[in-house]
Amino acid sequence: MRRRSALAALAAVLALAPAVPAFAADPTPAPSGDPLLTAKVDAAIANATSYRIAVAGPSLALDIREFGPDRVKISSTSGATSSESIVVGTSMYYRAGGGEWKAYPVPPVPRMRRNRLYMGAPDTLLEPLADRADGAETLGAFRSVAIGNGQLPGTMDCTYDKVTYRPRACSVLVRGLGSPLQVSYAGWDDPANAVEPPAGVAPPPPLPSASPGPRAPN
Repeated sequence: MRRRSALAALAAVLALAPAVPAFAADPTPAPSGDPLLTAKVDAAIANATSYRIAVAGPSLALDIREFGPDRVKISSTSGATSSESIVVGTSMYYRAGGGEWKAYPVPPVPRMRRNRLYMGAPDTLLEPLADRADGAETLGAFRSVAIGNGQLPGTMDCTYDKVTYRPRACSVLVRGLGSPLQVSYAGWDDPANAVEPPAGVAPPPPLPSASPGPRAPN
C-alpha cells in the first residue's frame, strides 16, 4: 500500500476503517479560508519536535505519537480489536493485539503537505471562527475540511493556543459516522514521545528502485 505520509495514511487506514462505512458521498465544499492563519497553524505543528494525539469516537480510541518528520506510532482500539503500528522512515511495523510484529517497506514522503491536522484535508485553508473560552483562557478557533476513510468528506472545528498556534482540540464530523470524533493534542516537544522500531524485529527489505528509462542514442 502506498502512503504519502506516516500519520495521514495510518490514521485513515487503521483508525477509521472499522468505523466509517465505505459509500459514495457528495463533496463537502471547502470553507473560505485564511492563508495567514493556515500558515501559522501549519508551521506550529511542523516545527514541533513531537506531540501526542488522542482520538475518541463510537467504539474507537487512538493514541498517536508523532516524533519528527518521519516517525509515528498509533495504538488503536475498536471494540474488542486492538492493533499497533509504527513507521520509522521507510519501515512500517504492524501487529494485531499482542501478536507478532510484521515489517513492511513504505515509500518515503515525497513532500510535506499543508494542513497537517489529523484528518485535515491536504492543501486546504482554515476558516477562522469566533474565539472560545476555556476556563480563564481564551482560545482561537477555526474550521477545516476533513476527510475520512475512503475520502469521505466532512468538517472539523478546532481550538488553538493564540500565542503558539498549536491546536488543542477538534470535533470532527464525517459522513457515515453517527457522532463526531473528539481529537485532542498534547505533549508538545516532550522527549517521552520518542518512537523506535520494536525490539528484536528485523527491518523490512527496501522497496525496489524504479528502473531507469532507455538511454537516448549518442
